[in-house]
Parts: sequence; structure tokens; C-alpha cells
Amino acid sequence: EEPSQPWFSISVDCQAFYNSNVLYASSIGNTFGAWQIITTPEISFAPTIQDETYKMLSPRAGFRYQFFTYAQAEPPKQDYATTGPSALNFDVMNPYLGLGWRVDDDLSFDFSMQANLYQGSPPGTLSGRDRSSYVNFLNEYPLAWQANWFHIIGEIHSLSITARASYVWAIPSNFSRTDNNLTVSWGTMPTKEVSLQFYASARLAKYTGINLDPGEISSNYSTFNNYDRLDIQQTYGASITWTPVEYVSIRGFVSWTKSDSTQVQETGTFEALNAGTGINLVYRF
Repeated sequence: EEPSQPWFSISVDCQAFYNSNVLYASSIGNTFGAWQIITTPEISFAPTIQDETYKMLSPRAGFRYQFFTYAQAEPPKQDYATTGPSALNFDVMNPYLGLGWRVDDDLSFDFSMQANLYQGSPPGTLSGRDRSSYVNFLNEYPLAWQANWFHIIGEIHSLSITARASYVWAIPSNFSRTDNNLTVSWGTMPTKEVSLQFYASARLAKYTGINLDPGEISSNYSTFNNYDRLDIQQTYGASITWTPVEYVSIRGFVSWTKSDSTQVQETGTFEALNAGTGINLVYRF
């Protein structure tokens, strides 16, 4: 009889990194770097199916809450010159459901649905430091399908290819879109405790929502029109992870993203460099 696997897990992840273009702006006048800290507590439930007929399936459910915090790394521009980048602070609540299907040792599929509920400064204000004033400014509901091919090469190397297709319903509706990614990564484990990963990713997003109807999510909220917007992004990155014990891992990472968009407003077309470190604590039971 196979040993039983833990069904529940509780984790806390924290990463701190430098973002060279924190507003993801296209113009030099709005481009400045800042420190970004993302803290994520999470609880998840992933039962193991013992029945031979369905043991290839891996259901899961969970809830995570993310705190996005910004700190000054260089003089901010435009509206943030007086408030500082901490005015950008926001939170995201993220309940999710998923079902994995392992076809063989290399190939697996995954189906998932979730909600991303954003809380931050009220429209027209820059009060990110004052969490008591937060309002719900964006809701997203992605429905996603993912295919993953993971192949071990020799004893310490691996190659993986991941394709993800999703449709994101959003409120305000002008953020609704198809969102598709293809990622190729190569990994190696020179020791039992250390792993390295190098990856390249391409993203294609086509916005389908109508122009925002003011009041759809918050009165006096206004924004630009995303209808028929197309974003094409490429990202290249590398990371190193050290796992000294089973429940703790520490990582360092760097990535560079280039985005091209048909959106004529400030965001959508940009370049950004991220570099930093993170720690993950997890307890399974």
C-alpha cells in the first residue's frame, strides 16, 4: 500500500525585488523603479484519490491573500513624486478550484477557475498607505486550461513546456480578455538542496470587453477603452532555489519583460527588469 500524502497545506511566501518600471509605463516621463514586496499567505486542500479508476486525477481548492507593497528605490515621477510609490499599495483575494489529470510520467493537464478580487485606493486618490480606505476596484474571474510536458534528462536535468489558455471575465468589463501563455524552461539540481531554472515565456492577450460603463464597479470610476486591444509579451528569466529543510525554501531571481500593445494609452507597451529574492514556508498535514 502506498503511503498516504498530506491533504492540507498552509504556506506563507514573501518576495522582495526591484522593479525598473513599476507603473509599466511606455513613456520616460512615467518610468521609475521601486522596491516591490509581495506577501502571500495561503491555505489549500488537495485530497489524494486512491481508487485505481480515478487516481490520475488531482482535485484541489484553496484561498490565498496577497499584499502588494511598494517602497522607494529612486525618485518617483508624476503624481507619485509627492506621495511616494507606497500610494500604489493594494491587496488581492484569490479563492480557487482546480483539477489535474496526469496522462503519463511526462504529460499532464490542468483545469482551473478562480477569482481575483482587488482592493486599493478609491478612484481618483493615491492613499495606498491607508488600508482602511481601500475599495474594490477590479474583479477578475479566469477560467483556464493548461497542458504541461515535463521530462527528466539524466539524473539532475529537466525540460518542461507549459501551454496555458484562459478567458478572463472582468468587472469593469473592459478588462475582459483571452489570455494565453507558452513557457519553456530548463532546470537542473546540482545538489539535493539547490535547484536552478532558466525560462522563456510568451504571452498573447486579446481584450474583448466593451468600454467601461461608469458605475459598473464603483461610482465615479473612469478608465481608458480596452476594446480590441492586443498585447504581445516576452519574458526571460532565471532563478536559484535553496531548500535547506523540507518546509523552507529561499530563492533569488531575475527576469526581463518586453510588452507591445495596440493600446494607445500609457500602459501596455513597456520594458521592465525585476530582480530580487524570496522565502517560502509551508506546512503540510
